[in-house]
Amino acid sequence: MFKALAAQWQENQKQKRAIAAEKWEQEKRWREEDREEQRQKRAEDARQRQEQEQERAAEQARREETTRTLYRVHLGVLDAAATVSYVTLTCHEDTWTFLARRAFGTWSPEWLTSIVQDQAGQAGPTAKQATFKKNPNLSPGRITKQDRGMQTIEVSGDNLVTILEELWNTAFGQFGYLAIMDTDPNKIACGPLYRRFREWLEDLEPGAAGKPGHALVLDERLDIQPA
Repeated sequence: MFKALAAQWQENQKQKRAIAAEKWEQEKRWREEDREEQRQKRAEDARQRQEQEQERAAEQARREETTRTLYRVHLGVLDAAATVSYVTLTCHEDTWTFLARRAFGTWSPEWLTSIVQDQAGQAGPTAKQATFKKNPNLSPGRITKQDRGMQTIEVSGDNLVTILEELWNTAFGQFGYLAIMDTDPNKIACGPLYRRFREWLEDLEPGAAGKPGHALVLDERLDIQPA
C-alpha cells in the first residue's frame, strides 16, 4: 500500500510539473505575442509618422513652389511698374492713406483731410512731421483734393513698385508670420488692391510721346476708368 501511495504521489508531482511547464509555455507564448504586437504597433506608428512627415514635406514643397511661381509673376508686375513714368491715381483718401502708410510710413496730417484744392501746393507730405520708411518725395501739388473725399495722386513708377511690394508681401508673401503679426484691421484689402494694380499693368499700353504718364481710378462704381 505504501508503494501505491508513493507511486500516486509521484504521478501527481509529474502531472503538476507537466501543468506548470504547459502554463509556462503558454505564458511565454503570450509574452511573445505581446512583444510581437508591440513591435508591429511601433512599426505601424513609425510608418505613419514617416508618411505624415513625407506628406508635410510634400505640402511644404508645393507651397514653396506656389510661392516661387507667384513671386516670378510678381517680379514681372514690378518690372512693368518700374517702367511707368508716373500714374495719376484717383481714389478715396482713406484708400490712399492705407496704401501710403503701409508703403512709406507716417505723413503729415493735412493730406488726410478732404479739402478741395483751389490751387496747387495745398497738399502733400511735410518732412518735418513725417516718419518715412521710404520717402516718396511727393512734393506739394502732387496730391489734389476733390469732392466727397476723393483725391488724385501723381505716383512715380518707383513709388508704385514700393506700394506693390508692400501689398504683395502682406497678401501673398513668403513670410506668412509677417501677415499673422500684422495688426492692421484693413490688411485684407492688400490682396484685392494688388490684383487691381496688376490687372491694370497687364492691360497697360504705351502712351503717345506727347502724353506721358497714365491714369488709374480705384473706384468700381465708375463705368469708365482712364488708362
